Amino acid sequence: MSEELSSAHFVAWFRSVAPYVNLFRGKTFVIAFGGKAIAGPLARTLAYDVNLLAALGVRLVLVHGARPQIEEELREKGLESVYHGRYRVTDAAALDCVIDAVGSVYLEIEALLSQGLPDTPMANSTIRVVGGNFITARPVGVLDGVDMQ
Repeated sequence: MSEELSSAHFVAWFRSVAPYVNLFRGKTFVIAFGGKAIAGPLARTLAYDVNLLAALGVRLVLVHGARPQIEEELREKGLESVYHGRYRVTDAAALDCVIDAVGSVYLEIEALLSQGLPDTPMANSTIRVVGGNFITARPVGVLDGVDMQ
């Protein structure tokens, strides 16, 4: 009885989401997530979900953070995190850590997306990954008398 109820529930759920599949096919979603998402146990689940959206015809832009990875790089190099308000004061040594951490997060995401996703409903599906630095950053300058460097 419960299996029959479960099947009926799934069919009802699938019918309720089917219009959205058609509505969002060909649209672009921007998905932003913090570095904790990649450092934690849910990174693989994130990759599965991204792959599913791509398989449904949704174009994706992934924007990732890297704060935990940056903090780890700084600790490994014996550097202290310096913040002014919500912003990191990024001197040359901290910038090297930021570059290393962001690069490693990017590679981790690419690796998660490029694996064959075995033993999942998305097995044998493919997803194309294009990466790059598509945003040009500018120095913040001086905030409240603090040089953000």
